[in-house]
Amino acid sequence: MIKEKQVHVLVGCADARDLSQVQLDAIETISESFLAEGIAIEYHVIRTAGSFVTPDVVMDLKRTFEQAQRNSNDSNIPLRYFVHLQTHGHLTQDSNDDYISHVHDLRIVEGSPLNCGMLHASSVGVEIEKFLIEHQLKLVIKGETLIIDNDTKIKSLLREHYAYDGYLAGDWIFSIDLLRTHTRHQRTILEKAIATDPELKVLQIQISSGIMDYAIHSLIRVDDGIPQVPFWDSVQTYVRSHSENERNKAEILIHQSQKQKPLAGLICMSDPRQSSRLLAANYYLGKKGISNSGDYLPNTLFNMTGSSFDIPQTPFGPYVIAGFFYSVKHLNLIDQLIMGYDEEQTNRILQKIKNDPIMNLIVEKFNVNLITINQLSLSSKG
Repeated sequence: MIKEKQVHVLVGCADARDLSQVQLDAIETISESFLAEGIAIEYHVIRTAGSFVTPDVVMDLKRTFEQAQRNSNDSNIPLRYFVHLQTHGHLTQDSNDDYISHVHDLRIVEGSPLNCGMLHASSVGVEIEKFLIEHQLKLVIKGETLIIDNDTKIKSLLREHYAYDGYLAGDWIFSIDLLRTHTRHQRTILEKAIATDPELKVLQIQISSGIMDYAIHSLIRVDDGIPQVPFWDSVQTYVRSHSENERNKAEILIHQSQKQKPLAGLICMSDPRQSSRLLAANYYLGKKGISNSGDYLPNTLFNMTGSSFDIPQTPFGPYVIAGFFYSVKHLNLIDQLIMGYDEEQTNRILQKIKNDPIMNLIVEKFNVNLITINQLSLSSKG
């Protein structure tokens, strides 16, 4: 008998190394144990480069929680809502890697390729500005064709199509200031957004924040463990007990073995039940003739997700665009999997990419291969 339902949303990075089979097993195992106690878990993942809480991410959270309410069959069963903000990095050997630690006890290995690439997001933004001007993006606004050939016209593009009044590099897209404090800052941004939204405020959403340390493949909470979240904490305990601690490995070996080298990109919905990253990865490995055991292999897919990715008339957010550009240009991910639950939803995601002027230009100029797949079809093939 179900006595409570919990909706958990992880807001994490698109980094290909940010998911392992251990984490997938942890979610499944702990969800089953909670269900046995009468608590049903609904789990979603919003993946965007840098784990920034931008307006589109807030809207994704809102849509996710609204849909959970619509899908609730019994109004007498209480619903509880949780958001888990997570970034990733490479911590030094003298850092305190306890599950609950403090930012002053954590130190980042400067320049490590294991740190989030969005520490340099402003530089990516500069590259996108140059890209738009070099290729003179053309956009029809209010019946007139706007040719993007200078910075001022980029401002017009952002204002008219993305509802942002400002510049692109260092403004619309800006770098992580300090990796250790990044998720705490994003938590503050989210808390302020919730406080001014009457539909979110009444939900009493609980928020955790942490950093995934790639040296131990485990999460460290930087919020004093407040609030206590039994499900999430149990998941992280499981991950820690099943992951190899490589803290004492020579840093050069960690660098060599764990640089981000994904095989393809994946753009899909935030609900894993609608768009399984495991199914997508296995499909792509099979397509390329790469054998595997069926488990999810880390470093396979650079993944970005959102609950509004299937709404064609809305634009993508700044860090989805930055992440897509980064993955195509710097990670050379010309193959991009586009995955919906069914063929119709996949087509809507594809149409959203075509409708977004910057995303569409990236596809055209880099000759990106958009590979359409869907959850129903892959599931039926076993």
